[in-house]
Amino acid sequence: MKGELFINGKDAYLEWGIGLENGALLTLMTPPPNKDLIENKSRLEHGKRMVISNVKVDERTITLEIHRVAKNKTDLFSKYNGFCEELAKGVLEIGTIYQPDIIYRMQYLSCEKLSGIVDGIIKLGLRLCEYNPSNRSINNFQ
Repeated sequence: MKGELFINGKDAYLEWGIGLENGALLTLMTPPPNKDLIENKSRLEHGKRMVISNVKVDERTITLEIHRVAKNKTDLFSKYNGFCEELAKGVLEIGTIYQPDIIYRMQYLSCEKLSGIVDGIIKLGLRLCEYNPSNRSINNFQ
């Protein structure tokens, strides 16, 4: 859908015919895990000691399911190749119309085939690592 998904500042649908699969938005929105707390166990004390202050989030790896829509095979391959070139840059800034103030900064890891070409649509799973989930602000470019 036009204007729904943005990758590196480009409308993914207009640029490459890319849209989000059902559930993909929830995959993006899933909260990141916390890093393990600092702990210390001593045989001289019951239980364990934990440093609970200054909790930090950890990186997260997701599979973002997308689909590529094309009018014909020529369109399918030309825009697909352009999308592969964008993936080859290694870092993707992903935004959606649903969360206009959030940019997910992701490292591209790999791509999994979910289904073949059916009626001009291919489905793919992008393996992405959000290397710093605390850096999602649109005004916080790093």
